[in-house]
Amino acid sequence: MRSLPRVIIALLPLALVPVLVHLIASGRLDLGGGEKDLVWVLPWLLWSLLFAASSLVLWRRGWSLSSSLLGSSLVGLAGVLVAGILLAALGQLGVAGRF
Repeated sequence: MRSLPRVIIALLPLALVPVLVHLIASGRLDLGGGEKDLVWVLPWLLWSLLFAASSLVLWRRGWSLSSSLLGSSLVGLAGVLVAGILLAALGQLGVAGRF
């Protein structure tokens, strides 16, 4: 029974993705960008997937709950930053005429 809270904590951000999409699509959550607000869901989804996977891996490796949450948050943040840098670099290649 001690594993249930860890699994819930690991999957909670991922479970909130459909709620976030619904709130933005219905207009209840307005971030000021119109339809472009849905673009904010993609980094949240990537972070949630990385957070869930890394928190479960760190839990299996025997990390404490607080350490695994911090480590998983950092892994998710690093993944979103790397994806953003790669997309920006690919965008610059496209502007330069290589793609």
